[in-house]
Amino acid sequence: MAADGYSLDDKRTKQEGYGDLQDIVVKYHARNSETDTDRTQKCFVVPRADIEAEGYDLSFGRYRKHASEELVYEPPAVILEKLLQAEVGDASEENLATVRSGIVRELLELRVTIG
Repeated sequence: MAADGYSLDDKRTKQEGYGDLQDIVVKYHARNSETDTDRTQKCFVVPRADIEAEGYDLSFGRYRKHASEELVYEPPAVILEKLLQAEVGDASEENLATVRSGIVRELLELRVTIG
């Protein structure tokens, strides 16, 4: 549950809507222990044996599996060349060497630093 429908300050004033409680009640009544087993979702069913094995600890994080995907980035030199291409197009190295100001000069200095 992300929100119970009340503010988190010391006044605990009622917020718009019902928070997550109504959604939790609806999902609880519509649960299916055979199909709702994907532990990467917001709601899922945990077998009793798993809960017993954890000493009846009902902490959500104990049973949820975190799905993360590996991000692959291009090397900095490739990104730098794309930036230069976007700024100056197909300019030759001689023309680039004459640039004295602006973003292109900064990119050229960075290219020297990166190697």
